[in-house]
Amino acid sequence: MKLLLFLYSLLLSLTLVAQEVKIGNVENKILLGNLAGNRDLAFGVQNVLEEVIQDAGYDLNPKSSTEITVDLLFFDVKKSNVQLAVYSKNTDVYTIIARATLLKKGKKKKQVTAKGQAKSVSTATLVVDKGGKFSQANVSTAIKKLCEQLVTKLKI
Repeated sequence: MKLLLFLYSLLLSLTLVAQEVKIGNVENKILLGNLAGNRDLAFGVQNVLEEVIQDAGYDLNPKSSTEITVDLLFFDVKKSNVQLAVYSKNTDVYTIIARATLLKKGKKKKQVTAKGQAKSVSTATLVVDKGGKFSQANVSTAIKKLCEQLVTKLKI
């Protein structure tokens, strides 16, 4: 009986395989702004997407018949500033929007759009502004939230 149970569990473990996914093209289709056409942004999104997919329990396989492609549609930083005498409060909201397409054996199965946001609030009693620079930490946070939403909505 123990031998039969052992053989059954061995056979079952050999047949269980994690679902495999391939990351297709990640294209930057942003038309306006500093990051329009920026390949580094597309490359960064691809790396974060690979990480999120692996965290979700899927295996990456470049030969898989299931493929995810991503089009980056929008990236912007909304800044607001409140000043009263020497007190200052700056709020930056980083927003990125992308569309992901799930392809199975070359056929489009599902397409979803998601938005990732990261918020940065800083207060000061003396205003010193370097102005106009992106915060890499906030961009990374927004991209990670975006990729998590895309994978959740695709329901691979």
